[in-house]
Amino acid sequence: MSNHQEQLDRGTRQPPRCANCDIEILWPATVVEGKTFCCTGCAAGGPCSCDYSQYRSVNISGVIHYIERE
Repeated sequence: MSNHQEQLDRGTRQPPRCANCDIEILWPATVVEGKTFCCTGCAAGGPCSCDYSQYRSVNISGVIHYIERE
């Protein structure tokens, strides 16, 4: 069952979230093998190719993790 369908079944009205980057999807989602993605980039494993202009900056949050390379 897709994330979107699970949310509908629970009676929530929150937008579905991308299975790859966890962004709230405010447009028609890309569904591959039952998983909901925000774009074809995420559906292919990344990188995300979304246009973030639909979001206000207060709605975007996250943590950037830097990997130390030797």
